[in-house]
Amino acid sequence: MSDDLDQIDGGDAAFLRSRARPLPLGGTQRLRLVDLFAGSGGLSLGVMEACRAINAKLEVRLAMELDERVRAVYDLNFTSQIEHNRGDVLSRFGLVPGMPLSTAEQETRREVGKVDILVGGPPCQGHSDLNNHTRRHDKKNELYMVMVRAAEVLEPRYVLIENVQGVRRDHGAVLIRATEWLRDNLGYKVAHRLVRMVDIGVPQKRIRHILVAYRGEERQGLLDFPPIEKPRTLQWAIKDLQKKKFSEQSIFDTPARLSPANEQRAKYLLENPDTYDLPNHLRPKCHRDNPSHRYKAMYGKLKWHEPAHTITTGFGSPGQGRYFHPEELRTLTPHEAARVQFFPDWFDFGPNSNRGLLAHCIGNAVPPKLAFSVLVRLLRQQAVGASAQKPKGEAA
Repeated sequence: MSDDLDQIDGGDAAFLRSRARPLPLGGTQRLRLVDLFAGSGGLSLGVMEACRAINAKLEVRLAMELDERVRAVYDLNFTSQIEHNRGDVLSRFGLVPGMPLSTAEQETRREVGKVDILVGGPPCQGHSDLNNHTRRHDKKNELYMVMVRAAEVLEPRYVLIENVQGVRRDHGAVLIRATEWLRDNLGYKVAHRLVRMVDIGVPQKRIRHILVAYRGEERQGLLDFPPIEKPRTLQWAIKDLQKKKFSEQSIFDTPARLSPANEQRAKYLLENPDTYDLPNHLRPKCHRDNPSHRYKAMYGKLKWHEPAHTITTGFGSPGQGRYFHPEELRTLTPHEAARVQFFPDWFDFGPNSNRGLLAHCIGNAVPPKLAFSVLVRLLRQQAVGASAQKPKGEAA
């Protein structure tokens, strides 16, 4: 994974298209990771590639994911040193920092041992602008504080928490409370901001909020990613996957079947190459009768020469976003969606994955490039700082 953020091709294109799993990480330095709300492993993959960039070994001490089917996909790609009790994070960590350690937390601290990096993407549906029911008030929003409690229990050097941009407006002020506790009570330096995925080389218009907490000296500009002059496009990501013979491919390389109505919508957009938004009269009646309907991208066609729209679990359904292919009568395949999410071809989603599982593993994932882009900076700065502090005459 290229670490030069202003390059348009270089190592990232080769990284995405590589079918061979890379060799195990080498080096003498060993970094230990805990990944909570791990999903299929987007954050872990980014950490792994950051370790590869500094020639360090990575040891996944604990990875927790509630959905056992998704956790099985994680386990195909990473080895967790702790195998039991990896489902519900609340079985290991509490929600309230500052409390005496519970029996489960004491046991977890003993099992996990020293931790260098703690990452997690707590459930974001409660913060999402697409959630019109419990937005800002969802009880699951409090799971953000599990990351703070885990940092208190495990005392990692680095903490990275990913979420949707709506976390800033949560009515429970979880972001403010998390920041203050990490900084004022646990002694971390804390930085947070919104990150446009296009600014770090991911070919989609996703925007995510990240919080980074770390020990040591203040790192100015840690999260200042200079915008890429030419954002990577959908074509850059998936053009080589076009025109596959779907009848000979697995579910991973086949699109979902369109309903007759959606097939007609796709035909209209293909027959009108300069039209990317479906005309009102071709939309479902519930859309046509609602003049204030905000989701204009639904039933839309993607553009080759722009980044894709945000990949969600609905990437196979034209009614859930702009997912019609630019040139073919179909939506995106899981393979194409995985590329847009920055998963390399060697990443194993399982030989028997069904369409629903693939949608969850890919659509709910954090693009690995996000964790990589943050942590490779932190790890390199830490290595430089350690070298500068060695006694005179000691090898750097």
